[in-house]
Amino acid sequence: MHLPAQRSLQPALVVGAAVVVAGAGLEHFAGLVVLVAFSALIAILARRLQLSLLSRGAPPWLALTVTVVAIVAMLAVLFGAAVASVAVVVTRLADDAARISATIDDLLGQFEAVSGSASGSLPGFDPGALLGAAKSLLASVSGSVTTLAMTVLIVTYLLLDADRLRERMLRATSAAAVARYDALANELVTYIRVRAVLGGAAAIADTVLLLALGVPSALLWGVVSFLFSFVPNLGFIVALVPPTVIALFELGPIPAVAVVAGYVAINLLFDYVIQPRMMQADLDLSPMIVILTIIVWTALIGPMGALLAVPLTIAVRAALVPFEGAHWFVALMGPLPSPTVLPDPADAPPLADALVESTIGA
Repeated sequence: MHLPAQRSLQPALVVGAAVVVAGAGLEHFAGLVVLVAFSALIAILARRLQLSLLSRGAPPWLALTVTVVAIVAMLAVLFGAAVASVAVVVTRLADDAARISATIDDLLGQFEAVSGSASGSLPGFDPGALLGAAKSLLASVSGSVTTLAMTVLIVTYLLLDADRLRERMLRATSAAAVARYDALANELVTYIRVRAVLGGAAAIADTVLLLALGVPSALLWGVVSFLFSFVPNLGFIVALVPPTVIALFELGPIPAVAVVAGYVAINLLFDYVIQPRMMQADLDLSPMIVILTIIVWTALIGPMGALLAVPLTIAVRAALVPFEGAHWFVALMGPLPSPTVLPDPADAPPLADALVESTIGA
């Protein structure tokens, strides 16, 4: 009888040590990592739009111009929605601080009476502290305009140099490396497309709910819902806070509860019923892994880590797939991606034909 050979712990230890070292480096250069990662993601999406316009016969200058304008418009809308949502909350807190404080004190008094707690046992509500926190959040959001401007600049230069960059990659790297990059780009585009479609549909449903309940600024909260839909599982919780707070202070407890119940029902439907039917099997990250990656990336690179958590995790998985010793770590983050079938080098077309095919048909 032969006993199974014991598996060495060395690959696991090496991968674990590499993760720790990489995490320390990411935390130290968080701002640069956010800029590069966000710019790379936007560039991949923008390149698909540019190639689509080129394939339809648009001149290169027009395809580039339309793509850059679309990027600027998208980022401006999302950034404006983020700033406006915080500004609306800050304004309402400043205008109605006394009434809000009285409402909260009344609710606390009712809770103490129902629960049998001693009068004054619950901490009071300080609208000034909440107002200060909201203003700090508004300042931090407004400060990201530099990052967005740098992103537009980086993406524009990448689009200008995309063809030459692809040519250099084909000359300097193996076909397998280029195929892995293409597979990663396809996975990211698929993920963003699915999240955008589902997030847009959920945002429309959220907006209709808020309009039916009479919540002020319903269209704004719908845009905020779409923005946070790119933070799976946890984003809708953040997105429902402003309309819930506004509904509570403007309309009362029952509409506020209705907002929470409606948001939960709508987003659970889209995230756990519809999304698995649309997402590829290779991108099927478990909810627990998604939450853990959001926590880890947020701790490493700040609030933008929540937005970039899944794309960065997909990129890490793609980078580790070629290393057999790291497959256990890849499997923890989801199903192993299907192996990419590469053409036989002997059957490969000449480089010029490969460049044309990869550029126009990507």
